[in-house]
Formats: sequence, structure tokens, C-alpha cells
Amino acid sequence: MLQFLDYPNSMNLAVIEALKSETYPNPKVGAVLINKSNQIKAIGHHQGKGTNHAEIEIIKKSKINSDDTLFVTLEPCFHTDTSPSCADELLKTDLKNIVIGDIDTDIRTNGKSINKLISAGVNVSIINNVNEFINPNYNNKNINNRPISYIGKIARSNNNKITNSDTDDKYITNDASLKITHLIRATVDAILVGKNTLVNDSPSLNVRHESLPDINIEKFVLWGSDKNTINDVVDEHKDKIFITCFPSLKSNIVNLHDLTFENLENFLISKNITSLLIEGGNFVHKYFMEYGCYDYFYKFTSDHDIKTGLTLDPLIEKYLTNTLALNREIRLNDNSLHIYN
Repeated sequence: MLQFLDYPNSMNLAVIEALKSETYPNPKVGAVLINKSNQIKAIGHHQGKGTNHAEIEIIKKSKINSDDTLFVTLEPCFHTDTSPSCADELLKTDLKNIVIGDIDTDIRTNGKSINKLISAGVNVSIINNVNEFINPNYNNKNINNRPISYIGKIARSNNNKITNSDTDDKYITNDASLKITHLIRATVDAILVGKNTLVNDSPSLNVRHESLPDINIEKFVLWGSDKNTINDVVDEHKDKIFITCFPSLKSNIVNLHDLTFENLENFLISKNITSLLIEGGNFVHKYFMEYGCYDYFYKFTSDHDIKTGLTLDPLIEKYLTNTLALNREIRLNDNSLHIYN
């Protein structure tokens, strides 16, 4: 996961381009054409059902030469429906080099385009998990028939603190970690935090990435049964939906009666949520871990200690170690990122 960060002028740009689109129910796809001098010739993305796919956008914008390289975040489609087969259209050009971010698990393609391109003499390389990052529920939907993918994220200090009581600065991690956090937010339909995170940090829960200024995601607060303090914050956070166990006349309070995972998931499905990023502290992560529903988890760790603050619950570390598998570790200056799935 996040291997595309190793290709800043190509696949990384294709990822950013893909995230600029809103193509539901189709996957978001981006493409970048690079010449032999590693200069960008064209950038494109799929803009929605019935419109040109990213590869067709590239073909229309620039002539592909044999020494160019095309980076595309998902295997070109094999089939023809409302758009032509991208594999066939690419073979009409002088393309000799293509780098793909994941095999398409749609049964209509699923490796067929890669085989067709290779058979035609095209050099094909794959950077794994690119599409899986951009479209977190794509493989779950195609392979596992799961309606929602759940992604966890937490930040901790070197000495295992997840809050800092000695400063007003709520950030434990550095700017590089924050940039990746906002990139992750740009991939999901919604973000959820717990009551304590909202009350203590008053987070905006928006996407703040310089290349993706216009992305909006749904914002949820798993509030619970506390009727006494909700009125102190609900009017200040009208852009967020509060999920509770009690009725209210407030339009942004939803009563699920019982906060079982089944009730919560049915509510999310009713809101067309297919991917949910869970940020927050011990309570909210243990809630989702109890149901064993995490598909991915991002753990950011600072090299620095914090004197006073809330300690990460050891049950969370145990879950990451025993239930999920470490996919990759990335060094981010004086931070590290562990990615689990």
C-alpha cells in the first residue's frame, strides 16, 4: 500500500488525478503519460459513467510515442459497453510501455487486458495496491460482496500516548504524516470519530490537501447515549451527523436506538457509504475491532515522547498484531507509518 509514493512524477500524479473525479458506482481512475525524459505529456481521469475513461482522455490529449510510458491506476478495461475497450484503443497507438496500479477484479477484465497488451508486445509493469488505495471498497465489492470497507487510523507518540495534555497543539505527528492522512481522507466516502475526540479536539474532519481542494466527505460522530452534553456541541458542528441511542428534534442527530454494528452498517448503507475512515481514540477503535471489521489500518508513530496524555489501549496493538498483517512500513522523517490489512 502507498507504493505509488515512490513514483512522484508519474503514478503518484495519476492517483491525485483519479481522486479529483466522482465516478460512483464506477471506480475512480487516473492516468499520466510520461516521455523518455520523464516529462509529463498528458494527464487524464475518468469523469463518470458514459464518459471517456482515463486512457481515452490521454489518447485524445496527446500522441503516444513508442518511447513514452503510460501510468494508469487500474488495468485498462477489456470489454466495450458505454465506452470502447481501453485495451483495444491503446493498441491502436504506438504504446510500448505501461505501468498499471492493480489488476481489475471486474470479471469482464480481470487480467485479460494485461494478457492482451503483453501478447501485442507491450511492456507491462504493475505497482500493486494503487487502485485498492484509491477505491477502498472496489475489491471487497467484486470479490467478497461486502458493502462497506472500514479503514482505521491512529497517531501515537514514541511512548504510546495518543493525546497531549501539555499543549494546545492537537497534532502528535509531523506535516508529512498529516499530508498522507488527508490523502487517505480523499479516498473515502465518509469519516467517523467518537464523542471524546470531537469534544476534546473539535476536529474539522475535512480534506486539506493542496492538490485536492474540492473534496467533500460525510462526517459522522459516534456519540452514544449521553443526552446531557450533546446540546453543547451539536449546533457548533452542523456539518456532522451525530449517531446516538436516543431521539432528538435536531436534524443532524440520528437515533439508531441500539448501537450494534448491524444497525450502524445499515445506516451507512442507507447513506450510500461504501468506505468509512475511522479516526479517534481508544473507545471508537475498540468498538470496530470488537466486530473485527477493519480492512486496513494506518498507525502513525512519532519518534518523540509526550509527558502527559492518554495512553493507547494495548488491546488495539494486540488487534493489529494478531488479527491484521503488516503490509508496509514507511519512514516519514521523524515519524513512521505502519500499514496493516
